[in-house]
Amino acid sequence: MIREALSPYPEGLVITTKVGPGVDERGFYNATTPAELRTQVEENLRQLGREHLDVVNLRIMNRPGESIADRFGWLTELRDAGLIRHLGISNVSPAHLDEAQAIAPVVCVQNSYSIDTHREDDKFLGLCGERGIAFVPFFAIAGSQREGGPATDHTAAIEALAAAHDATPAQIRLAWTLHQGPHVLAIPGTGNLTHLAQNIATAALHLTPEELATLN
Repeated sequence: MIREALSPYPEGLVITTKVGPGVDERGFYNATTPAELRTQVEENLRQLGREHLDVVNLRIMNRPGESIADRFGWLTELRDAGLIRHLGISNVSPAHLDEAQAIAPVVCVQNSYSIDTHREDDKFLGLCGERGIAFVPFFAIAGSQREGGPATDHTAAIEALAAAHDATPAQIRLAWTLHQGPHVLAIPGTGNLTHLAQNIATAALHLTPEELATLN
């Protein structure tokens, strides 16, 4: 769909993909070998019609205690071969970031994070900013509902700010996320054109420090 919608690709467009979990004739699987990761990278290249991938995130399945060194190293080899330009990691901890950075530069960390979920990553978000790494939250609007769609259980503070700014609660949730730092690049996926327009408009929604304090 990305290829059909955007090709021929405009100059400056950055397309980010993710490898690790996949589906093949076996059904769902987690890529844990050099061959499996290369297959996923090459399939992304084929489907997008590109000679290289701008950014590839390594997505791990079991966040606590799982080493990413081998897999990240294999992706680094694909980067060195010219198939990938930049590397990121997903569903990870600060320890994983240290592990990856000891092997190759990391340009982004993609984790589930929102105003009311996974706030244990607050310090991690700040650490990424200190290291010049983009922090890319997913489920920033959905929160704990995840694939279930936009969150519907909003706090009184969210509702109040939505009314004050003539915005939706989803826009306030997204605005809060973006206000966490200039290195935060939220990905509020949607198939609804009205929601897409609202998400884009949120970039111009400014929350004061006092308003942010009420949300926190």
